Amino acid sequence: MRSQVRAEIRYYIDARKAERFKLSLFELMSLNSFPNPVNQTLYFNNEEHEVPFTYSIRGRRYEQKPFKERFKLKLSDKWIFEVKNTRSEHGRFIRHKRRNEMLPLQEILSRVKRMSRLGQVRIPHRLGLYAAASYSRNHFLDSDRGVRVTMDEDVRYFTFEGLAGTMLGASNRAIVELKIPPGRTSRPLVGKIHGLLRKENAEQGISKKATIFNLIEDRARKSGEAYKEPSHNTEIKAKVALDAEDQDIFPRIRNDLSAGKIEGFRLSDSYPNVMETGKLYHYVQVPTHEYVRFETSGQSRSATIKENFQVVQDPYRLGNVIKRREVEEPLHPDMLKMPYKVLTRRRKYFMVERNGGNREYAVMMDRSTHRGHELYQLEVEDVLNSPSLRTETRSINDVASMANYLTEEYSLEPTTLTKNQWLMSLPN
Repeated sequence: MRSQVRAEIRYYIDARKAERFKLSLFELMSLNSFPNPVNQTLYFNNEEHEVPFTYSIRGRRYEQKPFKERFKLKLSDKWIFEVKNTRSEHGRFIRHKRRNEMLPLQEILSRVKRMSRLGQVRIPHRLGLYAAASYSRNHFLDSDRGVRVTMDEDVRYFTFEGLAGTMLGASNRAIVELKIPPGRTSRPLVGKIHGLLRKENAEQGISKKATIFNLIEDRARKSGEAYKEPSHNTEIKAKVALDAEDQDIFPRIRNDLSAGKIEGFRLSDSYPNVMETGKLYHYVQVPTHEYVRFETSGQSRSATIKENFQVVQDPYRLGNVIKRREVEEPLHPDMLKMPYKVLTRRRKYFMVERNGGNREYAVMMDRSTHRGHELYQLEVEDVLNSPSLRTETRSINDVASMANYLTEEYSLEPTTLTKNQWLMSLPN
């Protein structure tokens, strides 16, 4: 097993600017060439998304060509098998990687299926082949092998039916990753690389795996298989604190709903599946609201304005049900110039509904990260559009009822800590 402590920062550059950036980088660093420049990566998971946020299970090989739009894997083909875990310790992320060189896919699948636990987190359902990516990589090295930069182009994403892969989407941007050892973030070379990135209007972005999850959710929304939030200006939400090792509570909640253990609620008939997403947000502090949050990557070019929240009375006296107004507006160019903090949010969610009713509520598990820090929370959420008092009261009672079950059944602590409060409490 290999452990690493280093800063990893990911940027996206418009594909049309990639060649110019590459030439500029070539003047600062050495290009490390490989005979097989195309990276083909397999990701393992299941439909319940039970691989913990902090783990990545992958097969990897290096080829001359990318995956075709449609292809079929062979069980005899050999892959590098990797299990990577990232944990936060004292404000730093430490990455542990276990690697087996060149195992047949059949052996990898056998090992993956036998995984019943990852760290402290139980895996109730079998894992298997889930998704894939292929990309052409350029690898740049510092002269003393300290700082590394990778640049991935022609990035393609795929999903599987058995061993048959089908293209899910392709990126129109190149992905640049800086890998910086501890104590070297202030080196002049790092500053020059950041200068090149700014010159090309590079934007920080999410991982390839998170991109695949987002594409799967987008596809499911278009087909009507995933919940699409209605237009709204009010959210009612209950938050519960969670530890990293308790992530397997999430599938247990689903089991409890299926078994009818949570009085008055069931899994949504319309949207029963677990969805997983990854987002990177800029949080800007403004005097008139709690904060403004916006994305600069992906399709979104809007800002979400969150007003100061209000803790509302709930029938269980949990003290963790909050109400606040939120408004979405076009992203104003001035916002990009304001001081901000970046938060990466990974989320798993599914929908529940009231027995005999037609209200849909989201049950969510989030992992938020900023630099070397992380925050886990469970949330039950409803969104409303200028609700009447009666509708609002019903929403508060339902959200509180679900949250009350979580706190009692799993001995969890209610909390009102918002992501913005957590983010602003961290050192810069």
